[in-house]
Order: sequence, then C-alpha cells, then structure tokens
Amino acid sequence: MSDFYRRRRVVIKDATALLTFFLGFVWSGAFAWPFLADQVDQGDMIRGLAYLLSAVLATAIVTGAIGLEAGNLLGSIWERHHKQHRTFASGGGLPALAWTSPVTIWPERAEATRVAAPVRAARNVSDVYYTEAGVYAASFIPLAERVRPTQYEVRRARAALAKTTNIGAWDGARLVGVVRVISDGYTFSAIADILVDPDYQRLGIGRALMQHALMATPDARLLIDAQPDCVGFFERIGCDRGPTGFLFTKTLPQ
Repeated sequence: MSDFYRRRRVVIKDATALLTFFLGFVWSGAFAWPFLADQVDQGDMIRGLAYLLSAVLATAIVTGAIGLEAGNLLGSIWERHHKQHRTFASGGGLPALAWTSPVTIWPERAEATRVAAPVRAARNVSDVYYTEAGVYAASFIPLAERVRPTQYEVRRARAALAKTTNIGAWDGARLVGVVRVISDGYTFSAIADILVDPDYQRLGIGRALMQHALMATPDARLLIDAQPDCVGFFERIGCDRGPTGFLFTKTLPQ
C-alpha cells in the first residue's frame, strides 16, 4: 500500500472507530443511568457509579472495535473507488508495465490490451472486487495450494505476507486471486506472486490484479520474474520483454 492511500485509510479507520466509540458510550449511558439513579436513592452511589462506568466503557470499547473493522472496510472501498476514478480520469487505458524502464502503451495498443478473455458462464466476473484488506495466511494458503501443488507453512506464509503489498480479488468471502508486490518504496518494485484460482482463470482477473499492482508502485514500473508458462499472459497484457536475468543461489552444507 502506498503512503498516499495508507495515510488516508488510517484517517478513515480512526475517525470511524472514534465515532462508534462515542456513540456506544452515549447509547449505553442512557440505559445505565436509571440504575445509577436508583442506587443513589438507596444511598449507594459508589456501586451505581461503578456499574455506570463499567457498562459504558465496556460498550464503548466493543463498539469502537467494531468501528475499527468498519473503518478498514470503508477505507478499502474508498481506495478502490479512488483508484478506479483516477484510472478513468486519466484516459481509462491500461498503465504501462515494464521490466526495467517505463514504456508508454500507445492508444492502439492500450485498446488491444482491454480485450477481455472469454468469460465462463459459470462465473460472473462483475461480482469480483479488489482490495488489500483480508489477504492473510488463512485466505492466501488455500488459494496458493489450489494453484501450486505445494504445502505452505502458516508461520512463514504470514511473515512473507507482512513484507509485501497484497491485493486480493474476492468473490464474496472467497479469495480467488492475489498479487503480491515487494518494493523499497522508491526505485524498485517487483511482483513476488500472482495467483488466480483455476476456476476463475481466463476471466480477466489476472489482468485487473496487475493493473492494481502497478497503481500501488511508487515509480509506475514493475519487475516480473515470469515462469515459462506465464510468459504469454504477461505479453498479452502489455509487458515488455526484458534482458535475460541471473539466479544467484546459496549452496547448502551437506
């Protein structure tokens, strides 16, 4: 998540939590007040005050916690709306994806990249929405294991996700796609993972995830270490081939 969106989402979250905390405090106070008045009439003000404070603080804390979750959701909705609005306001084209340098996609090429893949009748892609909220190990691992025949460790997966910007594609409560971006926040950004559920492939979800990933990068370019079977996908969405890279590995002791 970029600092621009992070700061604004924090403001939305904190403002929502503060509002719900205050509402819970006032609402519970109205119900607890008669008990305080009754205890005062009986000469036991201490007990009445203790009950009043316990009731209003407990309720306020619970409603404040609910407000934090609601604020996270509202922040995600605002960010998604803002990114979509910014994309359409700037011309609606697909941003340039590059290996080592930003390359402009000319209008004819941008139009070609917007041709949607064939949509399966069993899936309604219009129901899929994109957000950085909720991409945790519990949702990521089941998706990753459907795409790759690999066993993931929860602890290590959780640590890895904490180090990347994770944008998920959701069909209701089901995570059906994810792209993970690793960045130094200035000059370097790269794709760590892009996964789409086999049941949802060729619906344009991977293309949309890459659009969101590019908008989350500080310098509008992404490095992609593409597997051989994914090269065609990256070429179709407008990526440029880069120079041959290298892999430097550490030999483990026998």
